[in-house]
Amino acid sequence: MNVQQLSLADAQRWFEAMPPSLRVASLSPVFAAADAKRDARLQCRWLGVEEGERRWLHSLHLRPLPGDPGAWGATSPYGYGGPLANVGDAAFLAQAWGAYGDWCRAHGVLAEFCRFHPEARNEAYFGGEVEDNRLTVSVDLLLPQLQAQFSTLATRRLRRAGRLGATARFSRSLADWQQFGGFYRAAMTAMGAAPWYHFPDAYFAALATLTPAWLCICELEGAWASAGVYLFGECVVEYHLGASTAAGHQAGTAYLLQAAVAQRGRAAGAHSLYLGGGTTPAADNTLLFYKKAFSRRLLPFRTGRTIHDEDAYWSRAALCGHDRAHPPARILLDA
Repeated sequence: MNVQQLSLADAQRWFEAMPPSLRVASLSPVFAAADAKRDARLQCRWLGVEEGERRWLHSLHLRPLPGDPGAWGATSPYGYGGPLANVGDAAFLAQAWGAYGDWCRAHGVLAEFCRFHPEARNEAYFGGEVEDNRLTVSVDLLLPQLQAQFSTLATRRLRRAGRLGATARFSRSLADWQQFGGFYRAAMTAMGAAPWYHFPDAYFAALATLTPAWLCICELEGAWASAGVYLFGECVVEYHLGASTAAGHQAGTAYLLQAAVAQRGRAAGAHSLYLGGGTTPAADNTLLFYKKAFSRRLLPFRTGRTIHDEDAYWSRAALCGHDRAHPPARILLDA
């Protein structure tokens, strides 16, 4: 059994033939390609194993490890990733993982870190170590009374936004995508977010080309107050990025944003609006508190790690002053 290095078009065809529960938009090969635009160091690869009707597919980013252009780390795209498979056969999955490990060693990929999607639960197709990271929020779009799961706080903020005349609209306009980049970066600056989160215009231009990607824009007195990037999959709508102005926070438009998307996702036939979790695993994280205002349905977010080439990895770690007794804090040696 061997790994095939697939073209983007072939990888996307494999993805579209996966079971519906796995066809979450942020796990698609086209999303992985677009997401690579946020960092010039990233190289996208699509790898597959096929045996009869059984398939295993992995969309990943390769990044050179510090100080060694011949050594690579593999990561999932920003948000979520990891392998997918159209069967749960343990023997096939073990063989596919073994073939993938051979490919990694042959191509200088020493180690890997993955973030699995809580809605897809695709950690089942990863052969390395898996651990719980934090809880995330998923809104049930199938409830007869959608807003019955919203908290009193969310309901109150929605009423306030309505009284102030705030409106929500959906857009795929290039002009709006261009405006969103600056709007998002301004919000990150106001929050004191790390430079890593200040995504370049090329990133938003790439997202704008994805069919599932939509902007939801909440306006107050003709000005943007809140806006977010959403991925509308056939079963799951995903909140990808969002931002609000100080006036938007005060007016409650951050709550109008999610409520408007929940209504649109429900009308489109999706069963969940996936909001993600907090900025940290802490149970009292403020971002998690905001998201739990829309639902108390919590899903575990899990991460995975593995060392594909033990000898090369620990030789590389030794150059950074680490050994097996004193491993680096992060598996990709960039702590």
